[in-house]
Amino acid sequence: MNVRLLLVMAALAPGASAADFTFGDQTFAVPEGYVLERVASAPLVERPITMALDDEGALYVTDSSGSNDRPAEQLKNPKNRILKLQDRDGDGVFETSTVFADKLGFPEGTMWLEGSLYVSAPPQIWKFTDQGGDGVADDRVVWFDGKTLTGCGNDLHGPYAGPDGFIYWCKGAFAEQHYTLGDGREFITRASHVFRSRPDGSELDVVMTGGMDNPVDLVFSPRGEMFVCGTFFVNPANGKRDGILHAVHGGVWGKEHSVLAGHPRTGELMPIMTHLGPAAAAGLEMPRSSALGLHGDLICCQFNMHKVSRHVLAADGATYRTSDTDLVATAHADFHPTDVIEDADGSLLIADTGGWYRFCCPTSTLAKPAVLGAIYRLRKTGTPKVEDPRGLKLEWEKAAIAELVTRLSDERSVVVNRAMDLLAKRGEVAALAKAQTPAARLAAVWTLARIPGDEARAANREALHDANADVVALAARNAALWRDKRAVEELWPLLAHEDAGVRRVSAAALGRLGDPRAIPQLLAAAEKPLDRFAQHAIAFALYEINDVARLPADAPGPAGDVARIARTMLTSTAKVKPIAPLPTQPLIEAPPDPKRVAQQRQRLDELAAGMAKADVARGAQVFRSAKALCTTCHAMAGAGGTLGPDLTKIGAIRTERDLLEAIVYPSASFVRSYEPSLVKTSKGEQYGILKTDGPEEVVLATGPGVETHIPRGEVKELQPGQFSLMPAGFDGILSAGELADLVAYLRTTK
Repeated sequence: MNVRLLLVMAALAPGASAADFTFGDQTFAVPEGYVLERVASAPLVERPITMALDDEGALYVTDSSGSNDRPAEQLKNPKNRILKLQDRDGDGVFETSTVFADKLGFPEGTMWLEGSLYVSAPPQIWKFTDQGGDGVADDRVVWFDGKTLTGCGNDLHGPYAGPDGFIYWCKGAFAEQHYTLGDGREFITRASHVFRSRPDGSELDVVMTGGMDNPVDLVFSPRGEMFVCGTFFVNPANGKRDGILHAVHGGVWGKEHSVLAGHPRTGELMPIMTHLGPAAAAGLEMPRSSALGLHGDLICCQFNMHKVSRHVLAADGATYRTSDTDLVATAHADFHPTDVIEDADGSLLIADTGGWYRFCCPTSTLAKPAVLGAIYRLRKTGTPKVEDPRGLKLEWEKAAIAELVTRLSDERSVVVNRAMDLLAKRGEVAALAKAQTPAARLAAVWTLARIPGDEARAANREALHDANADVVALAARNAALWRDKRAVEELWPLLAHEDAGVRRVSAAALGRLGDPRAIPQLLAAAEKPLDRFAQHAIAFALYEINDVARLPADAPGPAGDVARIARTMLTSTAKVKPIAPLPTQPLIEAPPDPKRVAQQRQRLDELAAGMAKADVARGAQVFRSAKALCTTCHAMAGAGGTLGPDLTKIGAIRTERDLLEAIVYPSASFVRSYEPSLVKTSKGEQYGILKTDGPEEVVLATGPGVETHIPRGEVKELQPGQFSLMPAGFDGILSAGELADLVAYLRTTK
């Protein structure tokens, strides 16, 4: 077993032993007591990206064509496809694969809902339906159109089915989009967001806002808390970049960015719950089953780190903190997990897209051919087989209402979901009150969220008095969702609830309901010292109530602080203003010269041969030396320049070959957010890294510690650059031995 795999195994849960499983040349470490199986690979599926299971257990997988063309180019000539995989004998391994739909743009999300498959291919979310029952989609319509598509295609991720009956999706990138929200407001934004709407497109709403590049996936806890993973949540430094956040109503997250101008916020950006470093966080899941012992944990795919991680939640005031360990990990550089979902029996399905993907998550472009991916299943040994995990043998359409309510307590999550669906469609409000266990009462309150009308709202208000804090928190969330103004006075006592999360969500609900009578109650709740999330909830609630005359201007203590935050938000004249996009010219890349590529590969082979004699200590000296000048542009553990990417954890995401290529041929690929740009103005041209694309100016980093500010109106054209600001030819500046030592040192930075 190699040293790197030993390090991977050591990253598993503290005190836990590890087991390893080998498939071809890939060896995986999982905690003792778990079993990893490869359940689909080529030729059934080649480059899986996202997955969704239908009601019968068929697995729909978006499968890439392997193209590394920009998404805009792939949209012109779409070659990606959706596969339908089936496990016909029930052993957990998929035997058949058929093409459900083809000619798809770059896929970034998959959801099964009410007999249709929804798939995002930016800028749109498509709805595919198999009307004929032959396993092929014959009805294909655009369900949503974001109308923007930027260079990396991270404008859109999702969609995701919320337990409340809404569909959620993520906007990333910073292209300007225009919406008419469900309350009639016009909404203009370049920021990142989570949006939601009803399946028919109504009640469009903004859930959260951010300056991050790319919110990717989201999940809900049983009590209604939302968690979001993604990339560039902070400006890269000290090994931080991507992460998981606890998303609450009205919060603004991410790095400081010009796109946040005009978006109301309650002070500093909300904190990131879990920092993952340069992980390229992808799929996120929260298991509902206890089959794997992971119920209520967050399971996250870390594309760049070659692993799937486990994050155990613990209450931390009005928010959460996590304990983080690896669940499935490998030292193999071509394992790139992109999605994880829970199957009906509680096992986890993990999509590994393989080693083909290059743009915006660069690895070596010269070292090797693309590597195909696979789908894996994680089980736990000794777990009894779940009989009829989807409840397909149960009577459904003619089932008695009392029986459907009983099924809300079923240990099979798919059975619970189906019971919730039927009870919601039938509007069985009175029957839901008979749910007995806390889990069943939670399912009943989620069901009430899907039912319109006064009877459902009254039943939800009754749940505000439940003995279980999770049920109370969810009921408060539902009162906000439906803007149930009759819940105002019943929410007031919850501002003093013993559970900090209940206090927070109740404050948020009162703000959404907009009743000025709640202002004294909210200010009284703010008399005690508040953590950031509690302070935000009360301040944003006062902002939403929108009655500045009732907010004291000079009250002392925490309540006065919150009142002043809300007053500042209400009296601010800052608004989101539309700005014209910069005139851009797409990069037209010439086909690579085979002779030049062959020469570069040969040179890398020569340099790689010296790695066997590399010395880490000498490499650290090279990194800090005046000869290499690495620290002029790159930071390591907080020390160094910022022109180039932070290198604090570079060894966790780049192989020796990748690092050699990046040093010797820096223009072969560019790290996300460090791509060069050429700005043409009437006064000349400027070349650098685009740092700010603001409403007033464009800012380019043109050298170490040097920025050029260009008034936006002077920009005539913006072109992607082809040459890195890092000069080529380091293999002529450093000896082969020094290069080997430097790479060896960088590989240790994890």
